[in-house]
Amino acid sequence: MLNHSTISTMKKIHLSLLLWCLGIVAAGAQNNCDAPDAVRAFYKNDAQLLAVRMMQLSPQWQDSVEIPQFLENQAMRMLLAVYNAVQLPERDTVVECLAIHAFPDIWPYGISVGLDANETWAQNFHNGIFPTGNAAFDDLMAHYNLTNGGSFVFGGTVFGNVDAADALNPTALIHLFEAVPGVQFAEQSGVLGDGNNIQMQPTLIEDVEMTYTAAWGDCPAGCIFERNWKFRVKLDCGVQLLDVWGQELTQEVSCSNSFACATEPLCLDWLRDTVAFYQAQFPDCNQPNQGSVVTLSNDASVVALHFVIGADFEFTKFYECDGTYLGQCQITIVGYSCDDPSLEEYYANADTIWTCAEPFPTPQECGVLRAPEPPSWAASVQVTPNPSSGLLQVSALFGQRRNGSIQVLNVLGQTVLSKNFQSVFLNETIDLQGNASGVYFVQLRSGEELVVRKVVLER
Repeated sequence: MLNHSTISTMKKIHLSLLLWCLGIVAAGAQNNCDAPDAVRAFYKNDAQLLAVRMMQLSPQWQDSVEIPQFLENQAMRMLLAVYNAVQLPERDTVVECLAIHAFPDIWPYGISVGLDANETWAQNFHNGIFPTGNAAFDDLMAHYNLTNGGSFVFGGTVFGNVDAADALNPTALIHLFEAVPGVQFAEQSGVLGDGNNIQMQPTLIEDVEMTYTAAWGDCPAGCIFERNWKFRVKLDCGVQLLDVWGQELTQEVSCSNSFACATEPLCLDWLRDTVAFYQAQFPDCNQPNQGSVVTLSNDASVVALHFVIGADFEFTKFYECDGTYLGQCQITIVGYSCDDPSLEEYYANADTIWTCAEPFPTPQECGVLRAPEPPSWAASVQVTPNPSSGLLQVSALFGQRRNGSIQVLNVLGQTVLSKNFQSVFLNETIDLQGNASGVYFVQLRSGEELVVRKVVLER
């Protein structure tokens, strides 16, 4: 028979073993706010959107246009803490099965503007000419690295999109554009309806509560059903499940593999962080942001990344499977689909037109040759009008002062005009009225960087 002393000793040993085992479990679930680059890329837009939401609620930051890096970093840390909370089954649901993102009720990548169509500078904006001639407007475009996202004229107003290369606080940006003479209005863009969401709420004890929402049922009109998971994320990146509520998930809410698409490396290591690539490999994935899609051509030896600008598919970059850059092709599809490609003005500068009735153009069909990666300012280069009777306007937004040259070549590669420039934003007049009708190439060169535009002279 065991005496009281022996039983007491065994209880102490059992308690010690239990505490030791708990220590092992705790050590195995270490708090962590870091993750591979692919995971960071998967949550980058969410971190930026959450940061903008924090800015708009804070008197300290609501008038700032650019996102303080520490706010984006804080949001990313909280997202990655939940990502790393693998000890919680609910984490698997919201991170891997449902792959929930923040709903873009605030669009941080640009705003909409209305410009007085009677103003010459507003007409320049509509025609893709930059600088427009309105110093205040042009300064804002240059300072915040903004681009013309497309426009149309109705009545006395030019309705246009001003696109941002990186996330900004649109409310503060609107106030700046509203103060520009000739700007009739500036408005925040957003996505209509409702959908899945991530919300971040600070607490009184400096922890953060992260609520992940799955929504379904006529979401374009405002979702009928939703289920929520609330986590508490501590400053040391520890995560605790606080609550789960809402309707039970139904067959209408199916598991998405978009998380796996974005984070599981396939054959192209250099493209690992490009979500669109994986969505081409996994047909069940959600559609990529901005409408970007990826196709394979030349017996899958060439990858084509199609980038949406405004409402059109406009630029396609071609790569070999090892990541070697082949070149760029301009391809235009009017509207968000191929249903009605009818606006001929969008076709003027296209290398080829894809009507959706045939396979996507190959690099050979686009005339793409091996070329260096286009510089960051390439998309801002405009040569108008095109076709032209000979008097051209060449514009570009460099973002910083650059020295360079403009050269015009004929189809034989002969230089017919050359001039130098030194500018932050270029606005040069080129006179080719004395040259024969036909195809010419306008080259902008700054250091080792080169951008070429094709123009047609018609008499």
